[in-house]
Amino acid sequence: MNLTHVTRTRSLSALALVTVLAAAPLAVSAAPGMFNGGGPCPYQMNSADAGRFGGAQGRSGMQGGSGMQGLRALNLSQDQQDRIFKIRNAQAQALYDGRKGVWAARDALQDIARADTYDESKARQAAEALGRAQSQMALLRAQAEAQIHAVLTPEQRQQLAAMQTFRRAGNRAGF
Repeated sequence: MNLTHVTRTRSLSALALVTVLAAAPLAVSAAPGMFNGGGPCPYQMNSADAGRFGGAQGRSGMQGGSGMQGLRALNLSQDQQDRIFKIRNAQAQALYDGRKGVWAARDALQDIARADTYDESKARQAAEALGRAQSQMALLRAQAEAQIHAVLTPEQRQQLAAMQTFRRAGNRAGF
C-alpha cells in the first residue's frame, strides 16, 4: 500500500472526527425544546399547537399565537386537556379559512403594488380587505384564548401569566 494514501486516509479520518466532535455541542445546544441549562422550554408550543392556535404558520410572517404557549407546562388534568382539545378543534376550520383569507388579501395587495401602473383606489381596497382578514383572525384567537383560560384553575392562570411575562421580556431583549 502506498504510504501517501495511508497518510491521506488517516488525515481525512482525523479531520472528520474533529469536525464531528466540534459540531456535537452546537447540535445539542440547538435541540428544539431545550431551555437554558438543557431542560425543556416551559413555554414552547409544538407545531400542532401552533396550528390550532393560529400561531406560527411559516408563510409570509404569519405569526400570531394566542399567548397560550405555556399550556404544556401546566400539568393539565385529562378533563382539561379534553376540553381544550374540543375548543381548538371547534375553531380549526375557521382559523384555516381565516389564514387563507389573509394570504389571499396579502397576495392581492402585493400584486397591485407590483403592477406596471399603481392604482391607489385598488390598493386601498386591498389593504382594507387585508385588515379585515387579520382582524377576524385576531378575534378568533382571542375567543379561543378566553375559552381556554376559563378551563384553567386560578393557580394555572397565575403560572401561565408568569410564563407569558417571561416570554415577553425575552422578546423585548431581542431573543
